[in-house]
Amino acid sequence: MANQDKFALITGGAKGIGKTISSKLASKGWNLILWGRDVSALNSEAETLKKTYDVQVVTRSLDLSDVSLIPGAFEELLQHSPMPDALICNAGNYGVLGSLKDVKIEDWKKSFDLNFFSVAGLIQQYLLLCEENPDRKRRSIVLLSGSGLGGSKVWPGISSYGCAKAAIYRLMEFVHEEAHISLNLDVNCIAPGAVKTGITEQALGAGKDLIGSLFEASMKVVNEGGDSPELAANVVSQLLSEACAGISGRLISAKWDHQALSNPEEIYKDADLFRLRRIDQSLFIKGSNA
Repeated sequence: MANQDKFALITGGAKGIGKTISSKLASKGWNLILWGRDVSALNSEAETLKKTYDVQVVTRSLDLSDVSLIPGAFEELLQHSPMPDALICNAGNYGVLGSLKDVKIEDWKKSFDLNFFSVAGLIQQYLLLCEENPDRKRRSIVLLSGSGLGGSKVWPGISSYGCAKAAIYRLMEFVHEEAHISLNLDVNCIAPGAVKTGITEQALGAGKDLIGSLFEASMKVVNEGGDSPELAANVVSQLLSEACAGISGRLISAKWDHQALSNPEEIYKDADLFRLRRIDQSLFIKGSNA
């Protein structure tokens, strides 16, 4: 049976990584609020989750590219559901593809707006709701990053998407500083890895001429399966658990950092661990001896 006190709002929660996250949280007793554009996918996933895990699932068709719709969506939600204990921002796509010198800057800006301002709008509205409901219950925001954020590789042809994801990470740091203590809010980014999703197909559809080596990497993901979305779902579940309460302002690689969440005391001790600017000590030592 579900814990009736726990509700998680997941954007893009009926497809791709978001769908796996929804299933993982439902299996842990979380009730779910799923927002997305595909009504059929939302309804199908909601029925599956309710039957399989006996949880409450509320859905709403919403185009998050129109940030003006977000306040009304939250207002409508709270008429029928409790204040969400967690917000997981997963929705997004590559948008315009191609070298910066070749794309129309208007299209580039639209892609950036879609991938950044929709998330910023969701976070802002959630913070306002947290402030209006100061019951001191711990709440969480988890943001799904991408484009190799935190890694050494910058993929060509997706500059708008990549810059938006980097901006989201920086926004996460500001939210941490502004709300972690005052609102009892943990906020973190997860790098999910090379998971086969809709944007993988988007990359393949663009062709090698537009995105270069990213096309080959996407083809490899399709042919070999890529990283499991379960990695990201497990990290989301860990971060929302009471064992990780207080971990905030971090960039967690689902593929490489998940084991550290099993020993959160080490993360609490090191304020620089799992930051975008970090130098991994073991890699630094190996590199200096090479």
